[in-house]
Amino acid sequence: MSILTKKFNDGNEIPIVGYGIGTANSRQECSAQIVSALNTGYRYIDTAEMYKNCPSVKDALAEWGGKREDVFILTKWGLADLSGNNDPRETLLKLLEQMGLDYVDLYLIHTPLVINGRTQSECWKMMEDLKKEGLALSIGVSNYREEDFLAFETTWEIPPAVNQLEYHPYNAHPANMIRMKTICDKHEILIMAYGSLAPLTRATGPPLENVIEGMAKETGMTTGQVLLKWSEQYSGGISVTTSTKVQRQKEQLEAFTIWPPLSDDQVDRIAQVGKERYFRHFGKSIWDKAAP
Repeated sequence: MSILTKKFNDGNEIPIVGYGIGTANSRQECSAQIVSALNTGYRYIDTAEMYKNCPSVKDALAEWGGKREDVFILTKWGLADLSGNNDPRETLLKLLEQMGLDYVDLYLIHTPLVINGRTQSECWKMMEDLKKEGLALSIGVSNYREEDFLAFETTWEIPPAVNQLEYHPYNAHPANMIRMKTICDKHEILIMAYGSLAPLTRATGPPLENVIEGMAKETGMTTGQVLLKWSEQYSGGISVTTSTKVQRQKEQLEAFTIWPPLSDDQVDRIAQVGKERYFRHFGKSIWDKAAP
């Protein structure tokens, strides 16, 4: 089972689907779940300071027994409590020690809020230095809006490789999300989608329910696989999933390893129906303040 990769604007590559240790795994020891994901075939593990479970990565890699260089590891700087440490370097060094690593493949600013007390340009310069030192092979951001990019677009030496954010048919259509996607496309910043299953889990029912169920019958995929494929194809980026159940891990991975792409018509049908409803679960404190 091989996983396709996509290339960053800095030339590095990433598997198109990753296993995240937030949400259901957040703030608890989860090495068994990571080992399960690795044994299932995932080769990208998505972590964060905010999840408070990075030591599980060290234990999981030791138990799994594979090579470190065969796994793409992402982590993010920033805590929900903004009164804590506000230094991306100190945070990365701490997380590397917790995970038993010499470097991460990708290091993100978790939200534009965690720069608390610094400008976007000042924080990004610190991130660029970490990349130059080899502590992070690539650098990026998470939950950034157009206005956040505009605050440091003219000063960055190295543009972000990705913008990781909630992305599904119910929140991809507002004007501020379209502007965010436009500036990302301009600089070849990949969208890294999480929360893509929201229409099945947090925002159930019409108008997408019947469309997704019908498309699952058309394709032979599950409804979850249809939505994961949609987010990856519509954004042109990467998907991050999570589940504590082995069978669900396998199902989500297979959306990217055994199933062909949705047709352009299928992608467009989902997008058009998605415009009939707006829903966002994560990052409301950020996006509620976004320019319309």
